[in-house]
Amino acid sequence: MPHILIEHYTATPAWAALPPEQRNAFLARIGAGMQQFDVARITPLAMGRIARDVPHGSTEQFYAVWQCASRTDADALVAGISATGWHEYFTTTSTVGAVDAMPQHLQDLLAI
Repeated sequence: MPHILIEHYTATPAWAALPPEQRNAFLARIGAGMQQFDVARITPLAMGRIARDVPHGSTEQFYAVWQCASRTDADALVAGISATGWHEYFTTTSTVGAVDAMPQHLQDLLAI
């Protein structure tokens, strides 16, 4: 069953302290590491800055949305991101969930 991973993240003081060449080297390693994932199983859907002028919006700086073929693939992506040292430089909140249609989602809300 397909799953979505949504990340919200903000740069840490450790990121701010890195010189530009170290930032570039780190991001190059991130890009190279993402190449290990099968794009048929893990697909980046969107990423960017978070708009600040949205009611009830996130206080994080950035977001990324990934579609994964299964929960196992989503867990592998979360583990892979962590293994890069990402969390040293970015505080991250991750959300993983199955892709459901609106009727199922409404039923889930009724059940709580």
